[in-house]
This record gives sequence, structure tokens and C-alpha cells, in this order.
Amino acid sequence: MQFASFDLEDPVYSAFGFRFSLQLTTLENLYGVDPERVQIREAGDTFQLRCDRLSWAGQQQRAEGELEIELRRESGGSVRARLRVRAPAPVRTAKLVLRDLEPPLSIRWPGAVEAAVGAYGELLAYPERLPAPLACIGCGDESLGLRAEDREVRPKRFAAWVERIGPLAGRGTVELIHEEAASRFGMQLDTPDWVLERGAAPDAVERAHLEFAERECGLVSWESRSDVPAWARELRLVATLHGMHFSGRVFLGYAEMLEILRFLTGRLPGRHILAYLPGWEGRYYWQYGDYRPDERLGGPQGFAALCQGARALGVHVMPMFGANCANLRLPGVRDLPSEAVLASATGNRFHGNQPDWDLARAHDTGWQAWFNPGHPAWRDKLSGSIEALAGEYGFDGVFLDTIHAWTNDPRHPVTDGIRALAERLRKSIPGVLLAAEADYDALLPLFPLFQRPWWTAPAPWTIRYVRRFGHLCEGEPRGFTGVHEAGVHHSDAWHPGPGTLPTVAFQDGTLEACRDDLGRLLDALAQAPA
Repeated sequence: MQFASFDLEDPVYSAFGFRFSLQLTTLENLYGVDPERVQIREAGDTFQLRCDRLSWAGQQQRAEGELEIELRRESGGSVRARLRVRAPAPVRTAKLVLRDLEPPLSIRWPGAVEAAVGAYGELLAYPERLPAPLACIGCGDESLGLRAEDREVRPKRFAAWVERIGPLAGRGTVELIHEEAASRFGMQLDTPDWVLERGAAPDAVERAHLEFAERECGLVSWESRSDVPAWARELRLVATLHGMHFSGRVFLGYAEMLEILRFLTGRLPGRHILAYLPGWEGRYYWQYGDYRPDERLGGPQGFAALCQGARALGVHVMPMFGANCANLRLPGVRDLPSEAVLASATGNRFHGNQPDWDLARAHDTGWQAWFNPGHPAWRDKLSGSIEALAGEYGFDGVFLDTIHAWTNDPRHPVTDGIRALAERLRKSIPGVLLAAEADYDALLPLFPLFQRPWWTAPAPWTIRYVRRFGHLCEGEPRGFTGVHEAGVHHSDAWHPGPGTLPTVAFQDGTLEACRDDLGRLLDALAQAPA
């Protein structure tokens, strides 16, 4: 986090046990209130503050505009806050800055997990880092629960830090930041409700958010979901069958994949197995955007034989597709409009992950573009390709990679585009199981199955709504990660926790080297209760 080298001199106000300041940012500057133009009204459980002129540059300058806040105390002790701002330039964020908090500050998570806020503060961002717009901040011995009730996916940020300048130096500060959807930046911004609660435990803050999300945002329990095919509820194992590495090394051809499925179904009925296919289309990631069976893996006939053979065994097949990533050098991709590429709120091109595929140690993947599922051109290209392949080969699962990559794109809202993509695929491929990589709360109603993120633990509360399986880099008995860039990664994918399907991965040599261990796993799964 960065800070000003001077005291912003934002006036501090008090209501219902909170001390706070107000700020807004436009696309060109940071503003606060002019203390000479503030009016305050208090009546019972309502506090209102209105300022009809803005200040900037640490109270050196003045500007036309307005900044208002209303706080309402609820019967349970929580406080709701809503801001309304108007400025002389397009507004990006409105900020409620809680001040004069007792140090030390910490970030508190369910399960008594706590992380101290360091000297340069801590920034939590939704949906990029947080799965839901909520946080629990430790302030000395007190716990402060904070969350936003927003029906849309719009950025929320929680910034916790200790002041080093001004009369409150040494005291804690927490910024509650709401950012407007970049496609709607204008001179005025109204925020959704912020809910503040002193003494709230992290799990209680989560419960309150989920009650709101179930009531207003379409979250439905796993048992009640209508987008889970009946066969998917019988799954007990995901078999990750690695095709071709980025470098062109072939791990498994289509015929070898089918032989592995025959081995698996010799110990476990096929209806319990989902075959997950990364790198099935050729060079992993390099081929993203141009999906078709690769000749070196067996070509169209070989892929058809794999799909038909799996179906005969009762196994369900799920190829991988890049939800928002493609190789700009491939036919049909380079002709997409530049406006389809993901961009930040201020127009910076989004680069996403940049793995060191060629081991140049440069992480320079200039051939790789990240597209916005909200842009019709990219969404039509991707969904049209998936539909054509599903119609030709008959697979009944679709995995969408990197679906969680998100920006506040000013041209098309990303999550709205993902929703449109999912709705189209479900309509055009009846009975399809849609799965995706990682998630935030608004994706949970759209996909019933997620690959668990290998870099972090998913939020435990998500088990109520979705099921997971091991990441594509997990589950190979020797720890090899197949097409994935980690190289070697050991995990508990064979025996994961509740809500996660056991996952076993295969590349060349896996079956031969680990047949006995695989057999014991399959026997245990076959004997497990339904």
C-alpha cells in the first residue's frame, strides 16, 4: 500500500461508537469533505451527514461536489452505512474510513486464524482475492465485522493500516472502499449498504453475508441445485488425463487415455468416474482459442474413439477450455477486436498469469491474450467452438479454465458475460455439467463443480453450494504435474476433505509405476458408501 507524505486533514466525525472520515476518488484525484460546509442531523437511530463542497490536496483546495452518508443503527447492534457522492469528474470510488481504532490491527479468519497487519498495511480486494465482500478486522482485543450487501459484482476493498502522520498517528484505520462498475463511471455514485458490527466473529459475518446472498443473489444449496445432472451426483472419482505439454511433449494420446479408463473401470464402475482432459487439443495453453483434436494425440478419429469408448464404459468426459485466454497468433483469434481483451477500469490491458512455459525465466507471454467473456465476439467464438465439438464428439462435461480472472472492465461487465456464457452452454448442450477453476460468490450459482485452487484453501462455507475436485496439478502419485507449470506438487488429492471428489492424475508412466497404489485407491472408492 502507498500513503501520502502529508496529513490529508480529513475531519473526523462520530456516530454510534464509530469515528470516521469520508473520501472519494475520481479518475483524476482524491477528495474529502470541506469541514466548513458540513451539516449533521441526528434522530434516534439515524445519523446523517451532508457536505456540499469538496476539499483536496490536504484541505488546500476546494471543488464543487457533494458527499453524504447515512448511518442507521439496527436492533441487533449493527450499523448500516450508505454513501452518496457527486464530483467534478467521473467518480471511481466512495470511501468510508474508520479511524481511531485500537492497535494492533489484524485480519481474522474463521477457525481462529489471525494475521497481523504489517507496517505497510494490508489490502483485501473482492473479487480478486476475497471470495465475498466481507472482512473481520481485529482492533486490539476487539473484533470488527465488515461486509457489503451488493447484488452486483463491483469491487470492494478493505484497507487496514496504522496512521503515521497527524493527530491520530499510532491509531488504527480501516478503509471501506466501494468502486463503481467501470462501464457506469459518472459524476455521481450511490453505494450499496455497508454493514458494520463490533464484536462480530468471522463465522458470524460469513453467515450474515450468506443469508443475504441466498435471499438476493441466487445462491442455492448443492442438494437443491437444478444445474447438476443426475449422473454427476454419482461421481466418486475425477481422473485427470494429461494430453500434451506446452513444449509439445506428449504425455497421453487418446488411445492411452482410453486404456487408463479401462483400467479404472475394472475396479470402479464407470458411472462414478469423470475423465478430465487438460491438454487434449495439443500444446497446452499455446493451442487455447483453436480447439480441435490434435493429430499427434490421435486426431479426430482417435478423439472420437476415446469419447465413444468412455461412454461405453459409463465414464463421463470433460475437456478443458480457456474461458478467457487464447493465443493471439492462432487463426480466428488474431482477428478478434482489441476491445474484447480484458482491461482495467482505467484502460490498462490485463495480462493475467504469465507462466514460464519455455523456461526462459522471463515470464514473457506476449502471444497470450486475456479476453472478456462479456464481449460478444469472444463469447460467441468460445461457446460456438464448444458447442460444435460437443455435438460432434458427445462429451457431456465442459471445464472452463481461469474463470475467476476478473477486472472492472469499462466495456463489458465480466461476471455478466460469464453468466451469459453458462446460460448459453446449458441451453445448447442439454444435460451438460459445467465446471470451472476457482470462484468468488457470484460464480457459485453458475457452476456446481469447481477445481480447487492449488495455491490457497477455498472458503469452507462454499461446501454448502458446490463440489470441488483436485487441481489439474494434483493427484499424480509421484507428484508430477503433467501439463501444469509447477513441475512437481504433492497433495492430498486422493483423500481430500468433505465436499471434494478424490482426484487421480495420469501422465506417461503413471499407470505402469503406480498400478498397485491405484488399485488400492479404486477398491476403497468402490466399497465406500454412496
